[in-house]
Amino acid sequence: MALSRDAYRMLEDIVGPEYISEGLGIRDSYAFNVTCGAGSAFYTRPGAVILPESTEEVQAIVKACNRFKISFKAHSTGWCAWGNVFAEDGILIDLRRMNRILEIDERNQYAVLEPYVNGAQLQAELMKVGYNCNVVGAGANVSILAGCTSAWGWGFNSFGYGVSSRNLLVMEW
Repeated sequence: MALSRDAYRMLEDIVGPEYISEGLGIRDSYAFNVTCGAGSAFYTRPGAVILPESTEEVQAIVKACNRFKISFKAHSTGWCAWGNVFAEDGILIDLRRMNRILEIDERNQYAVLEPYVNGAQLQAELMKVGYNCNVVGAGANVSILAGCTSAWGWGFNSFGYGVSSRNLLVMEW
């Protein structure tokens, strides 16, 4: 199901025309995933995919979706059915442009991250200052925050660095 032109224009105004798409190829690429089975290689195709760059853009997208009664799902290095929308007219909010490490506080031993920072990215920066972190068993290519907030965050080095879900100090949602 296509979005109304008013809804699409409002979303496009938030992120710019290069960061929103209703193209079938784009939508199918987010719906395709054979790694998790469930009988089909395709999951629900989103109505559109949008890529915000900031918290403010995400807030504006959610407000627009609420205004037009459009379902949405945020996606941060997510794979399989649980990383996708549940309704064909839903918007998939891909957070890949929010991939910055905002702060590493060596003294207090914490980092402030955006949702698309992956394990390899954080680990490389931490190692520069003599620290390390738990990388979940899904691999260094997945979101550090997803491992802390959306599962248990168990990894091969959890024995030394703890389980990711227990390492999360605070989260702004």
